[in-house]
Amino acid sequence: MPLKQRFDRLLLTAAAVQTVAGLALVATASWLVAEERYHRPGTWFVLWQALAAMVGFVALIAGMHLKRRFLTDEKVGWGLMGASWLLLVAAFLQPPVAHTHRWLGVGGLSLQPSVLARLAAILFAAVQLARAREEGWPVRRLSVALGAVAFSALLIVAEPDLGSGLLLAAVVAGMAWVAGTPLRLLAVPAVAGLLVAAGAVAASPYRLARVRAFLDPETAAAAAWQTRQSLIALGSGGIFGRGYGAGLQKLFFLPEPHTDFILAITGEELGLMGVAAVLLMAAVVVWRGLRIAAHQPDRTLGLLAFGLTFVFAIQTILHAAVCLGLAPPKGIPLPLISYGKTDLVVSLGSLGLLLNLSREVTS
Repeated sequence: MPLKQRFDRLLLTAAAVQTVAGLALVATASWLVAEERYHRPGTWFVLWQALAAMVGFVALIAGMHLKRRFLTDEKVGWGLMGASWLLLVAAFLQPPVAHTHRWLGVGGLSLQPSVLARLAAILFAAVQLARAREEGWPVRRLSVALGAVAFSALLIVAEPDLGSGLLLAAVVAGMAWVAGTPLRLLAVPAVAGLLVAAGAVAASPYRLARVRAFLDPETAAAAAWQTRQSLIALGSGGIFGRGYGAGLQKLFFLPEPHTDFILAITGEELGLMGVAAVLLMAAVVVWRGLRIAAHQPDRTLGLLAFGLTFVFAIQTILHAAVCLGLAPPKGIPLPLISYGKTDLVVSLGSLGLLLNLSREVTS
């Protein structure tokens, strides 16, 4: 009989539902922002997000059918890392956008190199950590591999984008722990990372203000404004919300309602039930991803599946924590929901790779 290929349908369904829900939430959260702040049609952001979703599903399908040998090839990993460094450096050669070098303009479009660098680092780390385990954890291989990841993270922090840099480092650290890396070999990189993060916060007045506002909101009311408005949005939504499109905090009380605080807008308009539905779909993605990782016969592919799932989980948790006032504002998008073309395409492409790894070949 011919071979049949099956993919994790529940994971695919959860990804599709999240993406459609994200388009609806971006539409309501961004309408006035587009018209009043950017003097664009109200549909500006949601149309771009819809276009990104279409490109993302093409990436998802491509990821589903990618030959697995490319995912375990050490040369491919180094090639992806090198390409991500070129993109990160290229952003510094262009005029800054909003006083940062987080975006790279290409043919009238913009992309966020840090998101691509994060995916490259996960693919690279999966191969390197699996090789290191097979070789008995040689210090030289680990030093080179972790040094390459650290270089990517430092380029991202220099944009400046501390949140994305720390996210990349945290994901690779989690992969190293799951791979069984001896803790004594991770101690120096961990301490160095903490020192860099502390230095980046101390050297930046706005970052320091955010940390102070998080620790003591009463004495730093101005810096705590975003968190306060987010909590007001969530609290005013109650169980069932004000109704889709009826939110008030997006009327320029809550900054960036369609990106950094879209979960707060979800809570205000759709209530606790809406937030629970969004987080439930995210939990399904994480559950299926961890299940896929646990059932991989190949260690490299198992680490890759874990890394792709872990980054999705961390992004979701951090976004929710910021909206709930449990973490300082970091600018971390909610995967598949927040506006962000590059993040949406890469997230869907990453889920395509997970679906690829979920494939069962039976006779």
